[in-house]
Amino acid sequence: MKRERGASLLLALADALLVGVAFVLGWALRFRLGVGEVTHDSAPLQPYLELLAFAVVIFHVVFRSRGLYETGLASSLGVQVVERTLGAVVLSLALVLAATFFYRDVTYSRSALPFAGLLATVLLPLPRLLLILRRRARRRAGLDIEPALIIARPEKAQALAEKLKDEVRFGLKIVAVLSPVPVPVPVPVPDFSPQPDSPSASPGEGDGLDDLESVIRAQGIREVLIGDELGKDELVRTIETCEELDVEPRIVPSVYDLCITASDFLDLDGVPFISIRERRFERFSLALKRVFDVAFSALLLVATFPVLAACVVAVRLGSRGPAFFGQRRVGERGRVFTMWKLRSMTQDAESRLGEVVDVDGLHEPVFKVENDPRVTPVGRFLRRTSLDELPQLWNVLKGDMSLVGPRPEEEKIVARYDRNQRRRLKAKPGITGLQQVEARGIASLDKRIQLDVIYIRRRTLIFDLWILARTVQAVLSGRGAT
Repeated sequence: MKRERGASLLLALADALLVGVAFVLGWALRFRLGVGEVTHDSAPLQPYLELLAFAVVIFHVVFRSRGLYETGLASSLGVQVVERTLGAVVLSLALVLAATFFYRDVTYSRSALPFAGLLATVLLPLPRLLLILRRRARRRAGLDIEPALIIARPEKAQALAEKLKDEVRFGLKIVAVLSPVPVPVPVPVPDFSPQPDSPSASPGEGDGLDDLESVIRAQGIREVLIGDELGKDELVRTIETCEELDVEPRIVPSVYDLCITASDFLDLDGVPFISIRERRFERFSLALKRVFDVAFSALLLVATFPVLAACVVAVRLGSRGPAFFGQRRVGERGRVFTMWKLRSMTQDAESRLGEVVDVDGLHEPVFKVENDPRVTPVGRFLRRTSLDELPQLWNVLKGDMSLVGPRPEEEKIVARYDRNQRRRLKAKPGITGLQQVEARGIASLDKRIQLDVIYIRRRTLIFDLWILARTVQAVLSGRGAT
C-alpha cells in the first residue's frame, strides 16, 4: 500500500542520513577531538565522504536483504527489530572495512571507522523503533486497522481470533470467518476490534469458499488468514482470488503454538522444513548469560544493600515473624530449590492459603489473588515496588535462578502441569521474564506459557537486556502489581 511504501522510503532516507552522521562524527572524534589517538596525525574529510557514498549503498543493500524495509516491520517485537538491525549493521561494516583493504590510495584510520560503526549501531535501530511506537499508538487509537478474514474450521478460527484480539501490534480486526467446508450453522464472528470505540464493520459469515470473493468485497477485506486445512486446489484458488482483489493472503500453520521463528524454516527445493528445538541455546551463549547474571546480580546486591536493609527493618517492625521468606519452587528440568523473598504476608500465610483459593479445585494450575487479606501493609508496598524480589539476587548468584527467564512456580502447581505447560521448565527460572513485561497482572496460563516458550526459543543477551529495561518501566508504572 501507498502508506507502507512511504514508510519504507522514509526508513531508507533516515538510514542514509544516519550512516552519514555516524561517519562524519567518527572522523571528528578521531581527528578533531583526538579520541583514541595514538599518533598526532590528521586526515582530510574528503576521503571519508567518498567512502561514505560507498557505505550508504552497502548499508541499503544489506538492510533490504535482511527485510528491514518490509511492510510488516511495525508488527514485530521491538527487540527483534533491534537484533536484526544490529546484525545488518555488523555485516555492512564488515563489507565496508573489507573494501578499504583493496583501496590503496587512502589509508583509513583504524579508530575512525570503528567509531563510525559504533555510532551506526546506536543510531540505526532508532527510526524503526520510532516507527513501531507510532504505528502501535495509532492502532491503539483505532487507526490503521485492517479488516481481515479467517479461512479455517470454526474452532481454529475462534482460537486464532482470540489470539489476535490482544495483539494490537498486528493491526488486524477480524470481520469475517469462512469455513473451508460447509457447516450446519453460520460461523459467528465476535467483534475483535482493539478499541471498544473504534469503527466496527459488520460481522461476516459464510458456508464455504464459494463466498470468498463476495465477502472480501462486501467487508473491504485487506488480509486473509488461511488455515492449513485447505487442499492444494483450494489453496491455489484462494491465493489467486486474493491476488485478483489485491488482498494479502497469509497461511497460518497448525503448529503456531510452538512459537516458530523465520530462522526455523529450511527450504529444500520448494519443500519447507521446520526445525523445532526448544533447548538450542549454545554452550557459549549459556556461559555468557551466566557471567552476565553473576556480575550484574552481585553489582545490584551491593548497590541495593542499604535499601534491602531498610526493607528488612520495615518488615520486622510491621508484623511478627522473620524478614525473609523461603519457599520451595520448581526450576529448570524440574529441579526443586528454595526461592527467597522479603516476607510480604503474615507469618501464617501458608496455612491460610485455603481461605483465599482452592488449589485442588482450580480449573488450570495457576492463580492470582486480588486484594489478598494475608498481605501486610508493608508487604503491599514491597509488592507494588517489587522490592520483595531483591533477595532472589542471592538465588541468581547461587545458580538456582537467572536474572531473566520463566518465573518459578510452587511444587503443588507444577505437579498439575500437562506436557505443554511443562515446556516452560526447559530454561533456568528468572527474577523477571517476558511474561512479567508483556502479561503483568494477567492470570491466563495459556498466555503465560506462550510468552515463556517465546523467550526460551528466542533468548539472547540483547533480549535479556531488553526485558530488564522493560521490567524497570513496568515496576515504575506499577502496572499489574498487587
